[in-house]
Amino acid sequence: MKITILIPPVLDKTAAVDRCFGCNYSIYFLPLLPALYIGTILKSLVESVEIIDFPAQKKNEKDFREFLKKDNSGVYIFYTVFLSQQTDLMARSIIRMLCPNARFIFTGPQASFAPESFLDQSDTFAVRGEPEFIVKDLVNSIKAGMQPIEIKGVSFLNEGKIIHNPASPVIANLDDIPLPDRSLLDHRPYYNPKLQGMPQTGMLTSRGCFGQCWFCVPNSLSYARELEYKKMHGVKPPGRVYSAQRVIAEFKDIRDRGFKAVSIIDDQFIWDEKRTLEICRGITGFGIAWSCLCRPEKITDEVACAMKKAGCVYVDMGTESLDQDVLLAIKKDMTPSDTQRAVEILKRNDIEVEINVLLGASDKETEGTIKRTIAQVKKLDADYVLFSIANPFPGTDFYEAAKSRGWLVYGKYVPVDPAKNSIISYPHLSKKKLESLCAYAYLSYYFTPRYIARQLCRVKSFADFFNKASTAIRFFFKNFLTP
Repeated sequence: MKITILIPPVLDKTAAVDRCFGCNYSIYFLPLLPALYIGTILKSLVESVEIIDFPAQKKNEKDFREFLKKDNSGVYIFYTVFLSQQTDLMARSIIRMLCPNARFIFTGPQASFAPESFLDQSDTFAVRGEPEFIVKDLVNSIKAGMQPIEIKGVSFLNEGKIIHNPASPVIANLDDIPLPDRSLLDHRPYYNPKLQGMPQTGMLTSRGCFGQCWFCVPNSLSYARELEYKKMHGVKPPGRVYSAQRVIAEFKDIRDRGFKAVSIIDDQFIWDEKRTLEICRGITGFGIAWSCLCRPEKITDEVACAMKKAGCVYVDMGTESLDQDVLLAIKKDMTPSDTQRAVEILKRNDIEVEINVLLGASDKETEGTIKRTIAQVKKLDADYVLFSIANPFPGTDFYEAAKSRGWLVYGKYVPVDPAKNSIISYPHLSKKKLESLCAYAYLSYYFTPRYIARQLCRVKSFADFFNKASTAIRFFFKNFLTP
């Protein structure tokens, strides 16, 4: 049996989705780590495993159809996030026409949240929560010609009735997951413009977060895990981390495969100082540039110094707002001074800073609080700022509040690009005003001679210039020249 893990081309006239995080559309592409984890586990069970990322390869629907005409996969696996469901279901329809005997497995956040929305025929299975070992058992079941009656975390059709098997527990020891075989995926299209050196890859060193932010959509693998756990327990699952030794071993494997840069996409990289320092000591001298996401209050001078020596180039911080009342309302357990202190520490250690700002994540937000946050972010002089409009994703406390209090413009969640579109509207802060404030934030921060000159001074090579310039052009086109 051959298995293909598919990221299909855009089929619904929107744009390619960033499936690593799952809550926005791509400007550049990172490798989809869940696909690598699943593919690595399956390769010993079947004759062939292939992972194809059509959007990253700049391939379209015609290429997709041509591929299917020559393909003989018995099972196609999709990793579906909220923004990609329509495209993935359209891809399944095309496969059904060209490969009528194929079976389908859907996993990811959307399959975890609403598995029944995929189950229209008996050829399809939905895998909920953390997918790796569930998919392994499911594929063995398909190979044996059996229904997955006993496999936890699977939903399927049996004699026309939807069956939801009991939830599978969260993976207790992440070190049980094999090192991802990055040779399964062509990494040439993947890059992070804020990192230099090619080829590049992605990495996870943990799952989950200790924060209780009411709006939060973590990276898509953590979110699938969280959505399934919440159905059973009503709260977020406990965080899990790879051991420092396992993280160092994966960095070594990445180095030995010739990668020059790594985007660590954990919701938070710094869980505790001891583990972080052990990881940094273990990878110092590897010559790999890397980035990560950190909570501001976890950053200390000792940690920042160690991260810099180990190759850290920039840190991405979820600040959301610099208004204390807004932070309290969205259950962001930190203060504006935490962000200011963290920025100062990172700059002192020559690590670039990215700040994430979320506009309108609570009815405590006003036009005044947003403008003050934008002004204060400018004073912090971060290297990069990501402004987004808070979109309440299903499964979050924010969504439940927005639905019950009438903040949802369309009465329900609708997939939109949070960098420019809002699906919420408050009595004092309309959808139109939120969208105009987000556009203002980007234009006033990035499109200044000072900022552009600073970025040009940091260019180290033609490839670096090309990646930065092409990303900026795509970003400008996506946010300001398309509806």
